[in-house]
Amino acid sequence: MLGIPTHLAPRVNAWSTVRAFHAGAIGSLVAAAIALLLYRLSEPDVQVISAVLALVPMLGMIGVHVQFGTWRSAVAFLVVGGVCAWWFAMVVQQQVPLGWVTSYLLSLAVIPLILVGGAGAVPSRVVLWSFLGFLTGRVATWIAVVQADGPPRPLVLAWVTLGFVVVLVLFTSRSTGRSERVQPELLRSAREEHVSAYRAGVEAEAAAILHDTVLNHLNAIALAPDGPMDPHLARTVEADVAVLTGKGWLAPAARQRPGAAVDAFAVMVEEHRAAGLDVTVSGDPSALDRLDQRAVTALVRAVGQCLANVRKHAGVDAAEVSVFDDGASCTVMVVDDGRGFDEDSTGSDRMGLRGSVRDRIGRVGGDVQIWSSPGSRTSVMMTVPFGPVTATTDAVATDHAGTVVPDEVGGVQEPTGERHDRGPSDRAAVRPARRDGVASARDRARRRQHRLGAPGVRVRP
Repeated sequence: MLGIPTHLAPRVNAWSTVRAFHAGAIGSLVAAAIALLLYRLSEPDVQVISAVLALVPMLGMIGVHVQFGTWRSAVAFLVVGGVCAWWFAMVVQQQVPLGWVTSYLLSLAVIPLILVGGAGAVPSRVVLWSFLGFLTGRVATWIAVVQADGPPRPLVLAWVTLGFVVVLVLFTSRSTGRSERVQPELLRSAREEHVSAYRAGVEAEAAAILHDTVLNHLNAIALAPDGPMDPHLARTVEADVAVLTGKGWLAPAARQRPGAAVDAFAVMVEEHRAAGLDVTVSGDPSALDRLDQRAVTALVRAVGQCLANVRKHAGVDAAEVSVFDDGASCTVMVVDDGRGFDEDSTGSDRMGLRGSVRDRIGRVGGDVQIWSSPGSRTSVMMTVPFGPVTATTDAVATDHAGTVVPDEVGGVQEPTGERHDRGPSDRAAVRPARRDGVASARDRARRRQHRLGAPGVRVRP
């Protein structure tokens, strides 16, 4: 009952018990009919068909009561059941002379009246209706016994059933009371755990954005020649300051229009090209449109950080980015021919690969594989599963770290507020290349993994 709201737990518990009682009542009637038919097979001279027919109206009234579940249907069930129990007892008294068998059969006819459950969703009402049903059945069978001039029948099984009902209802009501006392604490703990996990995710994303923006720009400024700052660098610094001081990155991910993910990917690639990195795009970037906006943002930012790492650490000025779709997930591979590195020897204070790539992809349910070693080229493969298709909207959150606001006609809203219309030559830069480019990227990764003699490191969320 811990998963049910506290104010609904008693009613749900009582109704569940009543439904179980109804099933038991049907089983009791079926058992009585089977017992009579078996007795008829062993004693061909007895006439018990009328007793079996007496059970049919009672069975029908159980269905009516289950359908409506009101006090009127409960009263109608008791009235009809009482008449049927009297009819049943009259036939059994005359046709089944065995004392213990007669008592057993009469108990089976009374048990459905005990298990009527009434219309109550409160334990005390369930018990009250059970007592009323027992009294109705007991009076009906007593009248039949007196009319047939038979000996008294104790109806032991009916008494046992009544006791079981009372004990079960009292036990479940106490259990519900304990659940009501414990449930608020559990819900509070679950809420605190959810808040803590959300806060940890926000803090991790904030640290990753800080690394992707401030630290990268400080490094670019340190390496820049003396004199005025490069205009492109100045614009990106201003845009990132706006991101860091705003709350847009904290807002729930907006649903994107078709093509917005490809545009965001293109802007990210163009930014690194403007910074001096020769980026070759192959595969099928349109696969990004199948991801939800949160996954697109994470993946584009992670790819951007991989390209930033190539510029800063690989010692080369070229990289290849391959995007491919295997039907269940979108995979992006970043490959460079640089100096390589040993991930195990990377200091714990280095956040680029750990926070901005691995953890970021992990937060959207993806995983990362890396093939590299000192003196060898590096391949980083990021795989994110496709989520449900999202509806379209007119805008998407924008920032330099990987998301962008495509407008209605295919242009891109620059961080400075100016609109840049992408022409055919710009679109060709991210147009899907040959499918064999995907295969070649996979083959290169497999050959590199074989040459290094170690499997890729797979991180799962």
